[in-house]
Amino acid sequence: MSFYLVQVLNALSFSMLLMLTGLGLSVVLSLMNFVNLAHGSFFLLGAYVSIYWLGSGAPWWLAFPVAFLATAIVGFLLERFPFRQFYRRTHLMQVLLTYGLSVIFADLMRWGFGSQISSAEMPEILSGIVFILDMPFPIYRLFIIGFGVILALGLWYAIDRTIWGAVVRACVVDRGFVETLGLDTARIFTVVLAISAGLGGLSGALGSGILSAYPGLDEEQLILALIVVVAGGLGTFRGTVLSSLLLGFAMTFTKVWVPEMSNVFALAIMAAILVMAPQGLVAQKVRQV
Repeated sequence: MSFYLVQVLNALSFSMLLMLTGLGLSVVLSLMNFVNLAHGSFFLLGAYVSIYWLGSGAPWWLAFPVAFLATAIVGFLLERFPFRQFYRRTHLMQVLLTYGLSVIFADLMRWGFGSQISSAEMPEILSGIVFILDMPFPIYRLFIIGFGVILALGLWYAIDRTIWGAVVRACVVDRGFVETLGLDTARIFTVVLAISAGLGGLSGALGSGILSAYPGLDEEQLILALIVVVAGGLGTFRGTVLSSLLLGFAMTFTKVWVPEMSNVFALAIMAAILVMAPQGLVAQKVRQV
């Protein structure tokens, strides 16, 4: 019983990383209708920033906001150029642009941070273990679970329950109408993309204590984030959360039961969901007039 409880907690901690990465991608893909395949680069950059920050001896708790801020600044600059010039172009053009940027960023990070695996030096307060029914469990994973839940609730409230969230959604539906109200939609989209990049970097910072950082991690996380967003249903916060939980639990428990086939089984489950529900787990409601 204790063994499976620990695995459930492991699945929850991994699901939180998937959820934060997926929410960052979903914000841009769903709200702005922009395909950003450079999102995995934000994850890897955030991981490197947190690893070097934790190794510098600076206050450990600042590693996560610094990673968020660093990647948000990169997202801000990219939104100014060249992303803004591609909002009204086809998704294929957006894919070509952002995938090309992801390749450039991968080479830049390999040049700047090296090609070896970098691991985070966890502070003493997060490096210990607790016993759950006589089974040891890392404190850091509990920290990720609690941090992820709090942040997810904050994002849900900001997107679904505030005027700012309503304005962002309105910009997607009818940008021209929003501009007639005197609102600067270009500035709104800049903020949204910066937050999206920051969330990617934050998830990478949190994940650095579990996954470390290495060239290729950006592509791995991008694929998982795309699966989470598409399988959950575009434009639905609840769908992204449910999809990340499903994928996190599937990957964790298949690694326990059939480790050599874990990725195959987990991805097969998500593929089956898309076959049975092409619109995702939670289809966005569309009002027809």
